[in-house]
Amino acid sequence: MSEIQVIGVKETIKELRRLDPELRKQFNRDAKKIAQPVVDKVKGSYPTKYLSGMFRTWSQRGRQLFPYSQRDAQRGVVFQIKTSRSAVGILTVIQKNPAAAIVDMAGKAGGDGAKGEQYVRALTLYYGQPSRVMWPAYESTKDQVQREMLDLVREASETVQNKITVIK
Repeated sequence: MSEIQVIGVKETIKELRRLDPELRKQFNRDAKKIAQPVVDKVKGSYPTKYLSGMFRTWSQRGRQLFPYSQRDAQRGVVFQIKTSRSAVGILTVIQKNPAAAIVDMAGKAGGDGAKGEQYVRALTLYYGQPSRVMWPAYESTKDQVQREMLDLVREASETVQNKITVIK
């Protein structure tokens, strides 16, 4: 997997808000625009249907997980910026729709009983190994997105440094 880690991004983004909330809002807008090719590619990668049983309603522990629908899968793809202490990823594209997330990652952590293993085998046979949608879509657009996102973070960092220098 290709992942870039830049130290101090979370702090830089937080500092932008502290110095000038408009700078943080502009950073958010710019980051969202840069990530848009990934979001579009992911949304376009969800097929109209997967396995036949995925159109039935299915809940687990009171939470509805299925039916799968392409429209709901596409609506579930969002870009987010998290600067909380517990955030693992700061600038991420996520899938909020449970059915689409299951389809994408089923089998990554193992099966869930005999039926779960059968489901994972069928998904893997027809659609490949997990991640079936999100990661392949990212891989096809990552070079441009990473380069532009790094430039944006550098620019934000320089802005913060300049504002701090002027304030002191």
